[in-house]
Amino acid sequence: MTAAQWLRQWLPRKPGSANAGCAGFDPAKPAPAKQGHFGLFVRYYLIVVLIYALVVVGGISAWLSITAENSRGYGEAQLRGTHYLIEQRYLGAPREEWPALGEELSEHFAYPVRLAPLAELRESLTPREYERLLRGEVVMESEDEAYTYQRLPGSDQAVALGNFDDVMVQGVPWSDLDLIDSIVILAMYFLAIALPLYFLVYRFWRDLRRLRTTAEALSAGELDARAPEVTTRLVNPLGHALNQMAGQVQQVLESQRILAQAVAHEIRTPLARMRFGLEMLEQAGGDEERAHLREGLETDIQRLEHLASHSVAYARIGRMVGIERAPVSVSALLADLADVFDPEPPLLLSFDSGGIDSLSAHREALELALRNLIGNALRHARTRVAVSATRTDEGYALCVDDDGEGVPEAERERVFQPFAQLRKHPEGFGLGLALVRVVAEKHGGRATVGESALGGARFRIDLPA
Repeated sequence: MTAAQWLRQWLPRKPGSANAGCAGFDPAKPAPAKQGHFGLFVRYYLIVVLIYALVVVGGISAWLSITAENSRGYGEAQLRGTHYLIEQRYLGAPREEWPALGEELSEHFAYPVRLAPLAELRESLTPREYERLLRGEVVMESEDEAYTYQRLPGSDQAVALGNFDDVMVQGVPWSDLDLIDSIVILAMYFLAIALPLYFLVYRFWRDLRRLRTTAEALSAGELDARAPEVTTRLVNPLGHALNQMAGQVQQVLESQRILAQAVAHEIRTPLARMRFGLEMLEQAGGDEERAHLREGLETDIQRLEHLASHSVAYARIGRMVGIERAPVSVSALLADLADVFDPEPPLLLSFDSGGIDSLSAHREALELALRNLIGNALRHARTRVAVSATRTDEGYALCVDDDGEGVPEAERERVFQPFAQLRKHPEGFGLGLALVRVVAEKHGGRATVGESALGGARFRIDLPA
């Protein structure tokens, strides 16, 4: 599940709408009531207790059914001595006193003692149990294991002990009763589930509430809102993903705002010159003057086309959340760049692949960034521009060096901002270096400028391996 899918269920929704987002957010409309953490706890608690009960009861029932025969055998063995003593009392008394003897014995036992006719037991016992009873063995009823029977030798009667489930012990404190023990154990069982689950649900709900507040602020247009650090490890990655998404959205919108303002500013001068040129063209008398004015109009049109293409490239790459990579042959990339540029003497342009066969990058974007760096270097170099690729501890570095005037240290950060130019150039708009930085950042790297061994500036693109 993605961060957007996870948060969608916590965002306010429009009635009758399956999805809610920025388009459906109405600040004037009150947000719907949200479930508190206690209601959430009760719901999860009942689910957990039900699952535990099914597992425990089902497991115990299955185990008892497997071990039922053994448990009856243990019960019969434990009561064998009791049956023997009771049998001796019955055999030592006349038959007519047996009913009274049963009542007397019952007063001294925690369960009833009676005589049951064999004909009666034929109906309640299984055939195998009835055969064992006839042989004089102690038999525990398999139906509910609440009675045991043993035949009195030489009679059609059997001593019946039980029902053991109705044992009433007199004079025992209430705290020692089995029922109280069962209630206390169940209470501790339910409490052992409730306490940790409550604190877990409360922390989970609290962190989600913080993320929900941040998401609502972002949907309301507060793009500088960020999710606070949350303590639940399950939610912590979601907070980081939300902050990363908010940062990317803010960066894209800010770059679009700067781009729109700068394009509007840069486009005024060519348009003013073109309007003035058209007026002069109408008043021009000779062909030579018309040709000169037409050449000026074509130059301004080319500048507008150049501005439009660079603006589109900057906006397109800047909108990318991630960038697709593929193996790029370094030697082939440098060879293509060498075919694009053919500087006139005394300028010398050299390329060095540094022995690197290939690197992982977006070929089109990387080539566009290097073309901007090389074109910028050729405009400022005196005699030499060198393009090189080297391995680093973190990946690869692509460098463009020149022997020009260099970039002052105080201006090395500003040159990468859109439409920033240290020295106004008739063919530039200040988008080339900004595009270089965007390409480097989309690859997870960075673009920097420093001093070159040639004496001028070194522009460097660092890419991770």
